[in-house]
Amino acid sequence: MKALHKVLIAIVLSMTAVFLGVGFANTTVDIEVAGTANILPPEAVYITSVTVNSTSGTATADEGTYLMTAHSSTLDLGSNKNSTVTYSITVYNNTGETYAYNAAKYIQDAYSNANVTFALTNPDGSAFKHGAEVEAGKSLTFNVTFSYNDKNSISDTALTSTINYEFLPLDELPEEEEIAVSGALEQFRKIINDLVFDGSYDDLIEQMDKAAANDRHDSSYIGNVTGASPDDSALLNDLFQGQLILNINGKEEPVTILIKRENLDGNVNTGDADGNEMTIYMTTDDLQWSWSHRSAVVYAAVYTSTNDGETWSILGEMYEGTAPIKTYSGWFGSGSFDTDEWKSTDNKTIEQKIASAKV
Repeated sequence: MKALHKVLIAIVLSMTAVFLGVGFANTTVDIEVAGTANILPPEAVYITSVTVNSTSGTATADEGTYLMTAHSSTLDLGSNKNSTVTYSITVYNNTGETYAYNAAKYIQDAYSNANVTFALTNPDGSAFKHGAEVEAGKSLTFNVTFSYNDKNSISDTALTSTINYEFLPLDELPEEEEIAVSGALEQFRKIINDLVFDGSYDDLIEQMDKAAANDRHDSSYIGNVTGASPDDSALLNDLFQGQLILNINGKEEPVTILIKRENLDGNVNTGDADGNEMTIYMTTDDLQWSWSHRSAVVYAAVYTSTNDGETWSILGEMYEGTAPIKTYSGWFGSGSFDTDEWKSTDNKTIEQKIASAKV
């Protein structure tokens, strides 16, 4: 059933691209329409054109296809170690507010050659950076240049890639160090609201309930930390769909998570049927304990429900804090962190942070 759902999503996305006219530029179809059809562009930031701006050395490239802010292409840098390919990408902000560039993101399976790197620049050659703004009703153009990372060790010359150049509302733009965990947080929201596939929340709860079979003390938590069971890690990797190992601006950012199910607001009428909130704790720290590195920066977000877990909404916002580095079993060592000792940057517990928060 899950496989069928993913296939249907792919079909819907492909058809959406055709009808919106904003992507899959190399695809042509003949459509006969009877009567009047009003097809409106999406209220979002989306790519309107991609061109091969330049190539150098022995490089060749196609313009590829695009959908919303994702660009797929195939290029070959050839035998010249100094070869480059530069794309010129234009996006249009079809919303009523200013958006800003967040990051270039891709999952491992969508980038075929680790020895090819890329850099973003403005048309004048200056760096195109996190926070670059595109006003409502305006277009913005930037360049993306691909080149070899290790010029002295070239074995594979080709690259097939799909990169999402993400733009967000200016008032929702995360700090650069928060980008990776923001992706995991958004995926968590989709999981618990059955937006990944029908039953994704039930799958998560079912696995959490298998505590004894997965070497956990109880069913209140699950994670992908070092020491987690293979079944726990496999289920989370499936649900998070690449958001736990994300490449951001050419740098791999693994995200370690712990998900907890507990009553944090003291109200048995909110949360799931037993009054429990769902909290996700996230870090990009390597979680290697040393005397000089005994705690990790950990972000936390609490979700609650007013209809016994049918739909979930964030309670407050995502909070930055720290937690002691420990083993998954809670003992002295590396690989995990202690959520019970998490404190925000203003030295508050997670219960204190959400005490006055509203959905």
